[in-house]
Formats: sequence, C-alpha cells, structure tokens
Amino acid sequence: MKMKKIIGALIVASLSTALFVGCGGKGSDGATTKGVVNLPTGAVKTLDSVKSSDSESFNIIQNTQETLLVDNNDKPEPGAAESFEVSKDGKTYTFKLRDGLKWSDGKELTSKDFKYAWLRLLDPKVAASYSFFLFDVVNAKDYFDGKAKAEDVGIKTPDDKTIVVQLNNPLPYFDQLVAFPGLSPEREDVVKEQGDKYGTDPSKLVYSGPFVVSNWQRGSKLELKKNPNYWNSDNTKLDTVNLLEVKETNTIYQMFTNNQLDAMGGTGEYLAKLEEGAKSGKWNEVNGEAASVFYTQFNFGKGANEALKSPKVRLAISLAVNREGFTKDVLKRDVPAYGLVPQGIYCGKTDYRDDVKQPLEEVKDKDPKKLFVEGLKDLGLDQDPSKYTFKYLLQGSDSTSKTQGEYMQNNWKKTLGINVELVTSADFSDFLTKQENGEFDFASSGWGADYNDPMTFLDLFGKDNGNNSGKYNDAKVNNLLNKLQNETNMDKRLQMYKEIEEIEVVGDPAVAPTYFREKYSFQKKNLKGLQLPNFGGSYQLRWTSIEK
Repeated sequence: MKMKKIIGALIVASLSTALFVGCGGKGSDGATTKGVVNLPTGAVKTLDSVKSSDSESFNIIQNTQETLLVDNNDKPEPGAAESFEVSKDGKTYTFKLRDGLKWSDGKELTSKDFKYAWLRLLDPKVAASYSFFLFDVVNAKDYFDGKAKAEDVGIKTPDDKTIVVQLNNPLPYFDQLVAFPGLSPEREDVVKEQGDKYGTDPSKLVYSGPFVVSNWQRGSKLELKKNPNYWNSDNTKLDTVNLLEVKETNTIYQMFTNNQLDAMGGTGEYLAKLEEGAKSGKWNEVNGEAASVFYTQFNFGKGANEALKSPKVRLAISLAVNREGFTKDVLKRDVPAYGLVPQGIYCGKTDYRDDVKQPLEEVKDKDPKKLFVEGLKDLGLDQDPSKYTFKYLLQGSDSTSKTQGEYMQNNWKKTLGINVELVTSADFSDFLTKQENGEFDFASSGWGADYNDPMTFLDLFGKDNGNNSGKYNDAKVNNLLNKLQNETNMDKRLQMYKEIEEIEVVGDPAVAPTYFREKYSFQKKNLKGLQLPNFGGSYQLRWTSIEK
C-alpha cells in the first residue's frame, strides 16, 4: 500500500498486492488473549526511517516511532508536537514538543532529534529515496545537490522543545508531510554507533512510538512490544503484536478461518468466501476507497530494452492491457485505472478525479499492435513484434503473483505478439532490490499516497525523485514540477497536474496504470479500533484493542 506507498510511498506508499490487518493471539486454552495481535506481513527491508521507501517498512516505523503529527483517520493531529503555528505568509511552521517525551531507553527526546533525522534525509551521502519530501524547505534541495551546507537549511531548533521550519513557498499539505513516518526522529549517537548497519538490528535501536521491536527473524517473524516510555503509553491497549511473514493467500485464509488471525484482506477467489462469511455474521467487513494505484513500470535506465525508447511502444503496451478482465476475473475486486490519480485525492477543495478525465480513456480506441509497430519503425528497429522479449518483474514468487503475471503475459502475447518472460522475486524486499537495480523491462509495481494531494502520485516520476526507479526523465514533466513549487493558486495547480498526468500516462508514458485499489478487510468481531489509513503505513495500531 502500500501499499503505497503502494503503493508511497509510502510507499511506498502501499506496493503489496494484498491488504492484511490484525488478529488476536490465542492462549493455551484456545481463548483469545487480550492485548495480543498477530498480523501477516510482507518482508520488511529496514527499520531506518530515513532509508525506508516501502510500505512494509513504513508499517513498522509508523507504529514504533512518533512523528511531530500523527494521522488519526487520515487527519493529522498532535503527536510528538503538542501544538504548531503557521506564519501569515504560510512559509514558516513552528512546532512545540510536548513535555515528557522519551526514547525507549529512557533518554529525553528533543527537537534536535527531528532536525538530525531530517538533515540526514537530505544528506547527499545518504542518498535517501524520500529526500525529495523536504525539497520545499529553504536550501534543502541545494544541500542535497551539494550547493549549500547543512546549517543553511531552513530547519532550526532554538531550544530542545521547538523546531522551526522555513519553506520556500506555502505548501498546502505540509502538515500532512510531517505526519508521514519517513519524517520520524532519529538519535544521532545511536545512528553513528551503528553506521551502515543502522536499522538492521532491532536490539540496537531506540524507539519513540507506542511499540518497540523486540524480535526480528527475517523471513519469518517480527514482534512488537508495548513501549512503557511512550508518552501516551497508558492509552496503548495492545501488549504484543506478532507480524508473521506469510506469502500464500491460501495460508492466510486458513489461519483466519481457524481463528489464528483476527483479520485479513480479501482478493481473488477468497473475496466471495469472505464476504459470505461477513453476511452470515462470522466476522465484520470493512471496505472503502484506497488511495493507491497499481501499474506496470517501464525501465529507462542502463540496459533497458531498446524498443522502450519509443513512447508509442510504451503506450501500445499500456493499451494492450485488459483492465476490466484483470480486475473482474483475476483480482475479482478493485477499479480499472486509466490514469494515475485515484478518486478521493483533492486539489484544494476539489476532488481531482471529478474534474479531470483519466488520460487513457481519450485514446483507448487506438489499435495497440499498429501503434507498437509504428513505434518500432520510428526507432529504425525490426517491425516484427514476435522478435522482442521483455522481462516482467513480479513482486513475489507466490501463486497470486504468478497468476497475475501470467494474465498480463498472455494479454501482451495475444494483443501485440510480443514475448514476455516472468521474473519472480523471493519476497517483497528482494523485489525492491531488483527494482532499484533496474533488473527489469517491465515491473509490477504501484504507489500508495503519502498525503492528500495529486502531487504524491505525479512527482513520483520527476528526475530528482528517489523513488523513480525506472529512471524516467521527461523535460516537460520536470519543468512543470518546478513551476508547481512556486504556484499557490489551486486552479492553476490543477491544470498543471492534469498536464503532467497526460504526459506520464499517454504522451511519454512512464507507466501503464492497471487498477486503483479498494479496501477490503475482514475482521473478527473482537478486533476494535484498527485503522486502515490511506497515507503512510497501511494500518495504525496505537488505537487498536482486542475485546473478550
């Protein structure tokens, strides 16, 4: 979602192919243990908030670290910051930290811990994927580019309780940015002691949020325990969260129906079974729109397939996808996507999707194969599609990933006549590594919103965005993104967003959008207060409880 994001992402942004949420543990007598939750999870790559870029990692960070503001039902509210003020010109934010903030080892948490983490995010030597998140701060981009010093950046700490952030221009969603887990605090002494290994050993980290990571067995299990030094510990209702790395949806379904899990997401053949169980009163169903889009990403980097240099070839590959068939017959859920921005994402007070038609809808009647051959001709390449083989990177090696990959593979073979080789990943972490290394021609990817503005999807393919793993670089897109940094008029911003989306989807395609995610969560009746946020990680556990 990870999703994003993706999915932005966070990621990412939820980036996983199914949404999984909490469950109650079981005692020796088989009864639910109050205060214990077990969650299926994908592979977590790092616990370093600065280096994290995927939904699975942000899920953990979101529940173990405390940002200045915290999303509560997608609305930022006081977290580590008890209050904040915005200057009249909208360019200066002053955050006041609450009293009694401590790290899990008992040491005081101060404003300098936020400043250190944020400057580390911008440090060119770290090369963090989410460095772009703070480029609107005065001199932040210049520092990242090596043109300014750290002390020049508009992040100041006049005392241990205050952090002042100066922006180049008013940013309507800045309060949402500081609620994102990628802007969590970090303690300098701990980071420097661990060096490059920081974020890999939970026993050597300190935590500022409601939980601490007590055990991490890679490929198997990650355990969270209640943090007694958290400022709001008295209101944290869970004692233990067990995150189990389960790859196969069938296994998760069996665990859920056997009362080993209190909740799971629904997809494919299991969705109808889960909905029937909800109708018969066995468990509750929670659903709604999810701020995420899944797509086929194209590789423009070193070693990429020569044919992908043609915008016509990429558009043909996109148009060849049977989105309705994919969502109806394979996913058995979700909404076909003909653009990048889903419903429910606002530009000011306007739902962007209500005003802007999805770009692919304007061209979906074009003949994909004819367009593909035209693109090959433009490049001076052999015009026989059957002579081209593309590597399609999947997010996993489980049966669900393979089924989805085979559907797309057959789509492209039947419609275009091209050959597509499926490349599996050992797990989600392995997928991210292969994606970052450019080991693909196409990649089954996605993005979940980091905040509620179209920019969270559209700037993903800017040349300076650290999450632009396909190395897309369009001069018009980059120019429009630069102009948006100085544009405060929402009507003008909307028109520029529209232009960027048209380029990235049709004019010079960066990706082939496939579907917009919908939330389907099936939860046992004793699971209360679990939030499935649209931004950041895919769940919030700080308000969750298990009732007898």
